[in-house]
Amino acid sequence: MPIARIHGCIGCENCVKACPTDVIRMDPESNQAYIAYVDECQICNFCLLSCPVDAITITLDKPVKPNVSWG
Repeated sequence: MPIARIHGCIGCENCVKACPTDVIRMDPESNQAYIAYVDECQICNFCLLSCPVDAITITLDKPVKPNVSWG
């Protein structure tokens, strides 16, 4: 599981906007980010880098297959 947790979210939506694979969503009731599609995470760290309060914890437990373009 690449994203271990989101704790201490302030609802700024930076991580949601930064995620290229739409893994993180906002809960409209709590105004907190949550992990919606953990299996789609590519461990790009964009969410981690965009969070102003360091609320995102990422682990490297998922083996990452290289995405190579030959074209």
